[in-house]
Amino acid sequence: MKTIKTLALALFITITGSCKKKENNNMNTQNTEPEFEWEATCNSPIGYPIEVYRGYIGEGSLTNGLSAGEGGWGANGRSFGRGVKPLPKELSCIWVSYAEDCMYKIDCPVDYNKLVAVFEEGYQSSVKKLGYKKITYDAIIVGFAPGGVVVVWASGPGRTVEIGRYKGEKYEVPQEQIDKLDASGRTIFDPKFRKMIMTSPNIIPIEMQNNPKPIPYGLWDSYRTRYNWRPVFKVQLEGTIRSTYFEMINGEKEKLFDIALKENKYEKRARPIMVDFGWYDNKKKGFAAEIIFDELEIKAAFDSMYNENKDLQTELVFTVNHSNNYVTVLLKSGDKEIRFIKTKVNMY
Repeated sequence: MKTIKTLALALFITITGSCKKKENNNMNTQNTEPEFEWEATCNSPIGYPIEVYRGYIGEGSLTNGLSAGEGGWGANGRSFGRGVKPLPKELSCIWVSYAEDCMYKIDCPVDYNKLVAVFEEGYQSSVKKLGYKKITYDAIIVGFAPGGVVVVWASGPGRTVEIGRYKGEKYEVPQEQIDKLDASGRTIFDPKFRKMIMTSPNIIPIEMQNNPKPIPYGLWDSYRTRYNWRPVFKVQLEGTIRSTYFEMINGEKEKLFDIALKENKYEKRARPIMVDFGWYDNKKKGFAAEIIFDELEIKAAFDSMYNENKDLQTELVFTVNHSNNYVTVLLKSGDKEIRFIKTKVNMY
């Protein structure tokens, strides 16, 4: 009888321990942070190069050499360390702003919850052979603008979305720390090297060197202003729009096709700097156009249109002529129209 009681007690302990272990495993699973395959890249405006001395965003290294603004504000730069890992919660970085001849430092949290939401939501691929399946972002871009301005974007094929704007403060690396660096590590602290960067035609456009202007502090913050607008395409002779892709001045990028293009909802977006779109004529012959806006002209148009009502809904109307060899553009709301005459139009 005693043996039976002993066995029963041992069985009870085993079952209880097993249940607790299973419960703990479930809790650990629930507490596991989501992981995605991504890489960290650096960005700067053209003409205002930067270089990270030391820096990370989460597990992504930002020490990737000179960033000279190739591709424009918000574009992907050089990167290392693509892999599956948690999304970042913090940004820690020291960098040199060559145009300002000074260094900045930032240590701050990033909007982790927004990053997770954006990566988990993903977006539809525009590649037909993939069956328009949902894909997600694969890069986190950190942009550095004059004045210590830092912007973080999530980026993927055909899509870039802003995560947040942050601010660094001027910083001096202690001399004793610089003295411990090897020759290559000390380069960014050399005044001659910094001057060489700012006079290199491969880094600073010749027109900027020949016509130097004061650094436009605050400009990149102004790029973040959003307006409630949508694109509208008018193709003659029963033409059909295929897709459209636009790049905004704040670094965001978006592609509309299929259902999203048919719905064509008003969205809070920054001003576009480039729009391209493709269409078929009534004989199924394909055409495409690329529209590059004059920055000052489109800014003046949006400022004028939204001067009295910040919540106004507007349409950016692209009209293709009957010969399919030119496109005119205007900003429209009700009876008010503002035409663009300085846009560059490339037809394909």
